[in-house]
Amino acid sequence: MSQASTPSIALLFAAALTLFAQNPDVGHLVASDLASGRYTEAKELLDSALKKSPRDARLWTLNGLALVRLGKQRDALASYKTALQISPDYLPALESAAEIEYETGDAGAAESLRHILRIRPGDRTSHSMLAAIAFKQGECETAAKEFAQSEESASEASQSEELGACLVRQKRAADAVSVFQRISQLQPEDEHALYNLAVVQFLAGRYNEVITTLGPILTKPSPDADALELAGEAYEASADTQHAMSALLQAINSNPDMSRYYVEFANLCLAHGASQSGIAVLNSGLRRLPNSASLYLARGLLFSELAQYDKGEADFNTAEVLDPNVEFGSAIRGLSELQQNNLGDAERIVRERLRAHEKDAFLYYLLAEILIKKGAANGSPEFDEALNSAKKSVDLQPNLALANDLLARLYLEQGKTSEAIEQSRQALRSNPKDTTALYRLILALRKANKTAEVPALVKQLVALRGQVQRDEGTERKYTAVEQVAGQASLSNR
Repeated sequence: MSQASTPSIALLFAAALTLFAQNPDVGHLVASDLASGRYTEAKELLDSALKKSPRDARLWTLNGLALVRLGKQRDALASYKTALQISPDYLPALESAAEIEYETGDAGAAESLRHILRIRPGDRTSHSMLAAIAFKQGECETAAKEFAQSEESASEASQSEELGACLVRQKRAADAVSVFQRISQLQPEDEHALYNLAVVQFLAGRYNEVITTLGPILTKPSPDADALELAGEAYEASADTQHAMSALLQAINSNPDMSRYYVEFANLCLAHGASQSGIAVLNSGLRRLPNSASLYLARGLLFSELAQYDKGEADFNTAEVLDPNVEFGSAIRGLSELQQNNLGDAERIVRERLRAHEKDAFLYYLLAEILIKKGAANGSPEFDEALNSAKKSVDLQPNLALANDLLARLYLEQGKTSEAIEQSRQALRSNPKDTTALYRLILALRKANKTAEVPALVKQLVALRGQVQRDEGTERKYTAVEQVAGQASLSNR
């Protein structure tokens, strides 16, 4: 409660000077020690005084201040709470306790702040802190009411950002638009304010307004790449693909080391049958970013759209080598043992666990995955063990999509297309949005010369990938709004 701490300290020093009416020298010594940073000496004086007067709330409050200055916040809070047990409405103790509770995230902060407001109803700082607490808890209506009672011209924009982000977090972007419009009016020269408004307008589905809002940014000699990206998405959502592609190409030229822009351009090409154009742009990107798994993945999709499956498979394999967690990879996330440089430990751990859990389908899948990641080649004993382990996993749990995907891949390597087709279909029955299974199915059908359903499956794959990208883009926008509010919250303390 840094904004309130100054009056609290003033009151505490006043207490120190008036506390020892019968012994003014001690009172002056406590005040002098606190003012001069001699907190240990002040604490010793207070300890002695508390032995004589253990029911004096002012003494306990001053004791808390000394403990704060000594870096003992928990003990200080306990001292303030003791003061409040003796004198529940003693404002210096209330403010000091609320400050610690707020800064440490203590659940008691809100009640302490409300207690302060019962004593001093117009306290803007307490309202502001209650608003921030409500924001963190997602209680937007409460936050709005508290903000309204705490607003000052110097902080209105930052407080509004917190409120707007709260609304966005609750998926109420339409309600947040007016909040961010107000912020842009308060900060007419701030490009970030315009961009944030455009983000919220996009989330609310007001795509034409996005373009209008971004106008002052887009017409500059060197427009911001993120603004160009957002404009491209808004153009595409408004069925203006030509301007969407132009905006994304500008974003690429503005920041050619950002792989996301290339991928979004490739997605537009996938959606509109412009695969050759997308491949040309991705080729340019890969010359600059040769280790980008996402660019190889995007180009592999474009090759698949053109029925150039061998090139597509090569790109997918390269993507998986560069990033084992890439979308078409093994989908193993959060398992630290499976990092590339720790596969030996991973194998040992999984084998130990299998000895204790012989019916665990997922452990058999993990063993197969590890052996393949260690480089088991078709025809080797390790490959055969991986294949048998994947089969065992599927036998134990037929709907384990990860194992179905891996088994389909191993069958493809062996040339067993019928088995690969069946495993891919099983994975899709478990998860119709499994893009890995969908691609394997396309590849297996192609190799088996069963191409009748391939065009429809390719369209399905493109649609799924497009949805993945849209979901990622939406999440990125929500995160951007949250970051704005977080920065505002910090600057407002």
